[in-house]
Amino acid sequence: MALLFAAVAMAGQWGAGWTIPQGAEARQNPKPVTPAMLKQGRSIFERSCQKCHGPQGKGDGPDSDPRSPAADLTDAFRAELNPEGVMFYRVMNGKPPAMPSFKSQLSADEVWAVVAYARSLRKAP
Repeated sequence: MALLFAAVAMAGQWGAGWTIPQGAEARQNPKPVTPAMLKQGRSIFERSCQKCHGPQGKGDGPDSDPRSPAADLTDAFRAELNPEGVMFYRVMNGKPPAMPSFKSQLSADEVWAVVAYARSLRKAP
């Protein structure tokens, strides 16, 4: 019963349908964020994420479903809800069919780069 309660609590914390391992919120990018990493992250974002999240990351890309739009990555409120470790797992594993998994297309370093770039889009609180 306690395990079921924990699973329900985590689903509520990270959003229904997301598979986020326990402790993911504490995981951090193993490399320092540099201008080169942000440039790489932007390139990956433009190629793989922009079609749903939009060019500025506002969730308004042409493939975003208006009934259930892609996340607005510029929203500072999301920083608390989506620490970088959670973002890493979201990008790696996705939530089909709305968000694809990128683990077969991107290396871990590339995912960390796109996470760093996406976090750079957030407005200051």
